[in-house]
Amino acid sequence: MDKALTHIPVMLEEVLWFLDLKEDIFVLDATFGMGGHGFQIAERIKPGLLIGLEKDPFTSSLVSQKIPLFSNIRLFNLGYEKLDIAMLKLGLSYFDRAFFDLGISSLSLENGRGFSYKKDEVLDLRFDPREGKPAYELIKEMDEKELERILRIYGEEKKSKIIAKKIKAISRKVDVLRTTHIANIVDSLYHPKMRDRAKARVWQALRIYTNNELENLRKGLALALRYLSVGGRLVVITFHSLEDRMVKSLKFYDFVEDVTGKPITPSEEEIKRNPRSRSAKMRVFVKVGEVNHHSLLRDRRFANPFKVR
Repeated sequence: MDKALTHIPVMLEEVLWFLDLKEDIFVLDATFGMGGHGFQIAERIKPGLLIGLEKDPFTSSLVSQKIPLFSNIRLFNLGYEKLDIAMLKLGLSYFDRAFFDLGISSLSLENGRGFSYKKDEVLDLRFDPREGKPAYELIKEMDEKELERILRIYGEEKKSKIIAKKIKAISRKVDVLRTTHIANIVDSLYHPKMRDRAKARVWQALRIYTNNELENLRKGLALALRYLSVGGRLVVITFHSLEDRMVKSLKFYDFVEDVTGKPITPSEEEIKRNPRSRSAKMRVFVKVGEVNHHSLLRDRRFANPFKVR
């Protein structure tokens, strides 16, 4: 594979182990990215089918060129909240395994939409630029109180009030907010050793809000559980506490069995090799009963990171 498309998949061996892959089964990779996990999964299930979803059109376009013509991979430029569209196009009513890796693709960090606070770019933050409004427009439209709430709830940022005030002040002076505007604000409020983590929290909050990530994850999980065959496995890797709480909530439902209990985390060796894996947590469930995904989505307890049960 082209070096530009190389990717270090997080906990690859653990993912392959817990998916319990077999020949001739159907597997969903709901976050295909550059195929770090997906290509390995597809190889192990031949002649079975790997259903890949990738929301970012830039990533999807590049990776699709690397999929052989007669491959057992079917890639769709869709987010997992639109999984039902892919299933309809394939004419399928089920799959045997489902995998979600909720980390941001390396290609997304390089696509010029402001995902990295280390670069001077327009603060867009949309995974799919064809959907919704860019972050800089949303920030201009909202008031200071709403922005503070977003930073506090989605980023769990302690200095959300002062950061929101400063961001709004700059947004009134410039036509388009850039990553450097936000980064400079955060840097001015934190000790150098704490700046990167603080910026990561702020970026997380703005990205989650811009892409409606939490609601989309609820929809994606519910749809995956709908189509997953009874006895099938769901493996999810999260990278921040809100996502992990959402996935953890599944253990309270009788249609799944919690396989791992406590989340699986990367080994010290993997973290040294791939520092970006440090915050990863993997949870595994087996579906043991049928799921009505419409009823599940109406259940406000389901995949709700803001309620403790």
